[in-house]
Amino acid sequence: MKIAPVVLAGGTAGIFEKLTGQLPKTYIKIGGKRLYQYTADALLAIFGKVYVAAPRPEDNPYIYVEERGTGIERAISAAEAYLGAETHMLIAYGDVYVESSAYRSLIEATAATGADGAVLAVPRKATKGYGVLETKAGTLLAKIGGEGQWIFGGLALLPRAALRIIEQAGLYEGLNQIAQRSKIAVVPWSGTWHDVNHPEDLMQLLEYTAPRNTIIAKTAKVSPTAVLEGPVVIEDGVEIDHYAVIKGPAYIGKGAFIGAHALIRNYTDIEEGAVIGSSTEVSHSLICERATVGRGSFVSYSVVGEEAVLEPNIVTMSVLREGRDRLEPIQVRGQVYYKLGALIPRKARVSAGTTLPPGAGWD
Repeated sequence: MKIAPVVLAGGTAGIFEKLTGQLPKTYIKIGGKRLYQYTADALLAIFGKVYVAAPRPEDNPYIYVEERGTGIERAISAAEAYLGAETHMLIAYGDVYVESSAYRSLIEATAATGADGAVLAVPRKATKGYGVLETKAGTLLAKIGGEGQWIFGGLALLPRAALRIIEQAGLYEGLNQIAQRSKIAVVPWSGTWHDVNHPEDLMQLLEYTAPRNTIIAKTAKVSPTAVLEGPVVIEDGVEIDHYAVIKGPAYIGKGAFIGAHALIRNYTDIEEGAVIGSSTEVSHSLICERATVGRGSFVSYSVVGEEAVLEPNIVTMSVLREGRDRLEPIQVRGQVYYKLGALIPRKARVSAGTTLPPGAGWD
């Protein structure tokens, strides 16, 4: 079995347009990498090469496939045209974050069961219709649709001959037809899996992509009075001013600036070229490339878009009175809260002294 790994990183911006403009949501940067790169890098480490179907190639060690139009089926068709002697294609959604062992699980399950391919199944509350997997004897795929507690996890290992069926019938209907003709194993997965389908899903993603070790670049300028605690990644050209405190896990991207007396708390991601003003506190937030957060501000459970400007003394309130379906509750001293701050669009400007209510800009 010769496998070609393919990452589907295209599509339209949709509701992520506030953050990515005309680019797909897979192009948002987390931890210094595009979202789709977490999948691409994991597959590259396993197979030695990876195909990426995307609208804009970048300087990365991937084989970029020109996206022709929109839709999963067209992306698969475009990628298939690049293949050589490979007998199977491992299709991976670029907007799904999953542990790398999930990819190996598909390969191992296919070999162990003598199946023709495999799909990843992740647990969910009882649901109907979209993406629900039904199995038959031998934990093989019966169909997609119906009612159940397992959904398609955005990862499939399929024989190359089956790709033409998907191109003509669509992904789910194509998989249904393939399941009638071939043996497709269903692989249950209970490890880390996170689908970035809505902007608020970025809040949970920050916890999965957070640094696990401390790495400080040689060219970074960290004041001797600054305090670094926990796993912190500080990239090249970063400047951290006097008495700033960074309590990890936290990521500080290339060329970012952290002002004097600033407090950067856990699960904060400050991307390349961003500026955090003096005496500002940032917690569990994504500050995108070249964004500015003015002095004396408080930013919590928020996303500040690329090149956005928060003038001084901005406050984002983040405790919701009622939870949202896509948010995970947090516990603070025995109390349960749902937290969601503000979504600041790319290149937006927020006037000095503004207080933003919980959930501002997400709808």
